[in-house]
Amino acid sequence: MSKRVEKNRRSVKRPSSEQIEAVIISTVCEDLLEHGFRAVTIESISAKTGIAKTSIYRRWPNKAAMVMEAFLLKIGPGIEFPRNPSYVESIRLQDAGFGQGIPRTLRLDDQGAPWRSPVRWRNWLRPFALVGSLPRREAAKEVIQSAIRNKELRPDVNLDQALDALYGWLYYRLMIGSGPLSDACVRDIFSAVLDGLRVRKD
Repeated sequence: MSKRVEKNRRSVKRPSSEQIEAVIISTVCEDLLEHGFRAVTIESISAKTGIAKTSIYRRWPNKAAMVMEAFLLKIGPGIEFPRNPSYVESIRLQDAGFGQGIPRTLRLDDQGAPWRSPVRWRNWLRPFALVGSLPRREAAKEVIQSAIRNKELRPDVNLDQALDALYGWLYYRLMIGSGPLSDACVRDIFSAVLDGLRVRKD
């Protein structure tokens, strides 16, 4: 091998670990939007990106973990708590964004049909509910506490119970398909829950 060829090979930069992960995540997001959760596999992502399956498995133990990270990155900006003079309104807007983001990102129908399976619940929604949402749960607690300090909500509101009521029904409906995830549904359930949390006026 000539010295020139050897030098040229050394000069070719290999993609960094961050670049590899970015390519994988981007491809996963594209496939989720175009084909839905079922069509996304480690094998399909490896084939499309040219990244070895072993390299993908070094980063994520399974498909669920890989898709979860892509999902959180995709939906994350849309479910932040928006700045608003009213903390309750900020919670409402975030709740609506969360309800819209799950089905639209994963191409679910109004009933969440693709998730009516104990296996899918165990492999995807349950890990997301337990792990992926924890940082946002803490952020939500801070907003609720601010609403309490601002006298928008009662001082005796139990934070964990309030969050379970505001968001738990989303996971429940995704798991068993008991009802829609429409904008109207999110609005009605949010209003019903908040009616019980607001400061009562005499």
